[in-house]
Amino acid sequence: MTVDTQVNEETGSLLAELTDIYPLLQSEAEDSERLRRPTPVVQDALRDSGVFKLMVPAELGGLEASPLQILEVIEKLSHADASLGWLVRALTSETATAAAYLSDEAVGELFADDTYPLVAGQSTAFTGRAVREDGGYRVSGVWKFAPGVSMATHVNLAVTVEGTGERLVCLVPRTAMRISDNWDMLGLRATASLDYRAEEVRVEDKYVFGIGPENARRGRCMSRVSPALLAGLHQAAWSQGVGRRMLDELRDLTRRKDPSEGSPVTSDEFFAEFARHFSHVRGTMALLRETWRDNESTLATEAQLNDEQETMSRLACSLATRTALEISQLVHRFAGAQVMRNGTLQRFFRDSHAGSQHRGSSHIVTQKCGRMLSGTLPAGSHWGFFDLVIPEPASVGVRGIGPSASSGAGKGVGATGKE
Repeated sequence: MTVDTQVNEETGSLLAELTDIYPLLQSEAEDSERLRRPTPVVQDALRDSGVFKLMVPAELGGLEASPLQILEVIEKLSHADASLGWLVRALTSETATAAAYLSDEAVGELFADDTYPLVAGQSTAFTGRAVREDGGYRVSGVWKFAPGVSMATHVNLAVTVEGTGERLVCLVPRTAMRISDNWDMLGLRATASLDYRAEEVRVEDKYVFGIGPENARRGRCMSRVSPALLAGLHQAAWSQGVGRRMLDELRDLTRRKDPSEGSPVTSDEFFAEFARHFSHVRGTMALLRETWRDNESTLATEAQLNDEQETMSRLACSLATRTALEISQLVHRFAGAQVMRNGTLQRFFRDSHAGSQHRGSSHIVTQKCGRMLSGTLPAGSHWGFFDLVIPEPASVGVRGIGPSASSGAGKGVGATGKE
């Protein structure tokens, strides 16, 4: 209980700090987008706030925030600037992954004397290859979409070992990478989600780790929740912040309009749609809080989440993303020139569409959640990473779902057996 109280107090202080810098984050958003990365003053403000320690284990001096606290922090940042929320969610997650999984020797070198690395990269896309050699690995490959890599000190490389097929993550200094300045996207422009390349980079064993809850060395939440579920939590929080911000902008636009002018945002049809979407945001947030409150209760007993809890976590993420996307369509339908011209509404409109492309929240995830909840899958089906693991032959029995069904750990594949 002492640790929980400490974490709550520290997270409360972080939220207060984010409230203080909120006007700065908003005012710098346009310049950050132009630079395709946060402005220097925003980078300094984020570092000084301590937000990058959000998920670092408490034993290393981090906040080790609970899932519900993570939800609140990422939502708040995303409300201020969608790109910043996206960037912070990625950097906090990758930094926490390194802190939770690295060897004691590596952690002693990187997290000593209140000095923290800032880690970007891909610990879930195993597009690199590693060749085993004495004391480590020789790593090569190309990885795409690394938000915040321009701010990072280190980069995670997800690799497959030649000859064994083992999947590992390697942590290397950013200076060892060849980074491509190729971020020219429709939205989330200030995230600088650049691609990066490794060419025969030597990585010592102490900076190599296996991913997945069973390999976590530190941290309460990280040791029992898969990286895919944590990514979904971040995605849902981001979607909530972005959706709320677009509704707030529409509300302010409505208040500035004279009803006698016949603007679309003062019509009865608009108000009905506004109310409907407002209720959707409140509804998805209630579902997220209920789902993760239940998850936290299970994790507090050191048990694994069951299949229904995993399914509802993924479903809540997918619904939150869909809600934000539907609100962007409301903006496009009623805001007129305000969304066509460069400005806040247009930026959030574009960002909401870019963020909806995340693999963990696509409509395909919702389809798979429906299959799991319906109880029509073969016995032994369970969640892998982002996808369902369905045993073959698929004609053997069907499984129910509920508290008695335990989730399996393993490689996520779809119904076709492909990754």
